Amino acid sequence: MSRQRPVPAATPGFKLTPEVKRPRVGDVDPEPDTARPAARPVARPGRSRGGRRPAPAVETAVPTTVRFDPDEAVMIDRFVLDLRDASGRSRLDKAEVVRELLRLAMEHDVTQRALLRRLR
Repeated sequence: MSRQRPVPAATPGFKLTPEVKRPRVGDVDPEPDTARPAARPVARPGRSRGGRRPAPAVETAVPTTVRFDPDEAVMIDRFVLDLRDASGRSRLDKAEVVRELLRLAMEHDVTQRALLRRLR
């Protein structure tokens, strides 16, 4: 014989979710949130990926690590987001930006010379 434990009665007045009134058309937020970031522009239709070549397949890719200090990493993240917004793309990652920068430096003599001046 198995015994079943008694289940305690629910606590009166206890709710899992708060009661929230649905906003009506024409209702105005009394205090607009000015700290809210601006909405991102909608990506244009057409090419979903920029660049000249797609990213390599995982099986054939050669991983490379680039290390940044924390402050520099934040600046780079913001730069990549700005590039993504300016290009109108919905997705853009740091790896793609680095690949295209290296290709640009290899193909464009002025960029390569500017890079050499920085490295000296």
